[in-house]
Amino acid sequence: MAQDDKQAENRIARRHRVLKQGKILLANNLSVVSCTIRDMSETGARIVCGDQSAVPTGFRFVTPADNMIRDAEVAWRRGAEIGIRFTSGARRAPERKW
Repeated sequence: MAQDDKQAENRIARRHRVLKQGKILLANNLSVVSCTIRDMSETGARIVCGDQSAVPTGFRFVTPADNMIRDAEVAWRRGAEIGIRFTSGARRAPERKW
């Protein structure tokens, strides 16, 4: 069985392929790291960021397309990709231009 098949069996929620913009809000809420969401579920996502070293272990994650924000943490890092786990439910993001 392939590694991806094993990971899919262990997931709580099914992931859906997407190609959306995401924003990582750093602790000071003043800095933002842009990323691309490759796939997403109710419990997490696989993202690609230009500067992986700028992504902390815990952060707030915004999906500007639907104006939602969630608390998240890094689950794994592989090459340019990062797997994130949502640690809170989705809620409306505060009014701000992301």
